[in-house]
Amino acid sequence: MTTRRGTLMPMPPRTATMQANRSIREVAIVVDAATSFSRGLLGGVSQWVAAHPGWLVTVDDRHRDAPLPEWLLGWNGNGMISGLPERSLPRTWRGAGRAVVHVRDRLTVDRLPGIYPDDDAAVHVAVTHLADLGLRHLGVCPGACDAPVRLDAAVRFAEAAGCRVDVFAASPRCGGRLRNAEPVGAKPLGRWLASLPKPVGVVATDDVLALNILEACRDHGLVVPDDVAVVAVADDDALCGLATPGVTSVTHDRTRLGYEAARMLEEAMTTSRPMATVVLVPPAGITVRQSSDVLAVDDADIRRAIRLIRERGCSDLSAAQVATSLGISRKLLDRKFQQLLGRTIHDELQRTKIAEAKRLLAQTDHKLLVVSVRAGFTHAAQLCNVFKSAVGMSPMQYRKTTRTCRELAGVCSAVPKH
Repeated sequence: MTTRRGTLMPMPPRTATMQANRSIREVAIVVDAATSFSRGLLGGVSQWVAAHPGWLVTVDDRHRDAPLPEWLLGWNGNGMISGLPERSLPRTWRGAGRAVVHVRDRLTVDRLPGIYPDDDAAVHVAVTHLADLGLRHLGVCPGACDAPVRLDAAVRFAEAAGCRVDVFAASPRCGGRLRNAEPVGAKPLGRWLASLPKPVGVVATDDVLALNILEACRDHGLVVPDDVAVVAVADDDALCGLATPGVTSVTHDRTRLGYEAARMLEEAMTTSRPMATVVLVPPAGITVRQSSDVLAVDDADIRRAIRLIRERGCSDLSAAQVATSLGISRKLLDRKFQQLLGRTIHDELQRTKIAEAKRLLAQTDHKLLVVSVRAGFTHAAQLCNVFKSAVGMSPMQYRKTTRTCRELAGVCSAVPKH
């Protein structure tokens, strides 16, 4: 693999061996590699190339607004993975007819054929997380009208969950949901946050907005997460981890995006049929950090029970043991759970175990027996029965759909370009 940066270094000429060996495919990857999204993407492409020899890869890691390098202007390779706007590519690599797979951190209005995170699914994860905490008032903070898909999805899912929704600095397409129309800034953002009923959960359409929310909360004396619980839809581990407090964020499967982009490009180069669809990859899950470590219910027994379940829910903890630990009858505690959360202690324990099983299935190669034990099930058969009843598919089907991104029933979607 060769790496190029800037505009002065020409692409190395084809060697006689390469010209004779037609199985070698010359591939360019043009991305803004300073971002964690692009680095994860490159990792996924690297995994694919390691398992499928035959690519000669040139990576140009640049700022998305930088001028094109001279080597790319006259390049005549076999295919390209691009994280740049189509207008930024050489004219010979624009439009239909070329093997180009576009990959970005969100689906844009131009809907270029390629592979993208499933914004709808990612927002659903964020909203569900806040609603499950008992929050019944949610705020949505989009960035300068750059994420209409995420904004609309957040409002739709929040309303479906029975939550009241307020939108900050949204576009006119959100109609009467606007609280104000000021651009995102510390002072107007802080005033908006202060005006919301407390406690409130806020969905930020990206991590930088989440950091702005934390700063605005500090400036206005709002406590995170007790007054304002924050979840971001795009995950940058460094930004989220360094924030004070750490930001809960949806985890996009960036490695899978890169792997699938490489697979799709290979298919396009092999069949000579350029990609013509938009493929959406569901998120890997959600990384819960301190910014949403709150349970928005007034009942102290419920809060203590949830805390205990979070700490020990994937062990042999039972519903009766939860009640005993709190010094309260199982019947009374179950009644409180039903009244305030709409589920029983047993339901909460199962939810915790299933969430851990999902994480292990999506992010590890552990055998089913190991997954079942670590998630708190007595054996693999129990995991299979409970998992299928709750999720609608077997654990291995779930692993396949989350880790291969084939177009399976509602998990990955392929949408024709309009």
